[in-house]
Amino acid sequence: MIYNVLKTSAKEALNGTSVLHTIALQNGVSILRVHDVKEAMECVKLVGMIGC
Repeated sequence: MIYNVLKTSAKEALNGTSVLHTIALQNGVSILRVHDVKEAMECVKLVGMIGC
């Protein structure tokens, strides 16, 4: 879905995925279903650090 919106390949859509993870975390989501665990954990850590 994200890669369709960005008109790119699924392999190249990680930046868009990270943006959506950040928005979800800022809105109180407690579970992310991910394929890119390292990158998702970086989002969790950064959002937690800034206290959103």
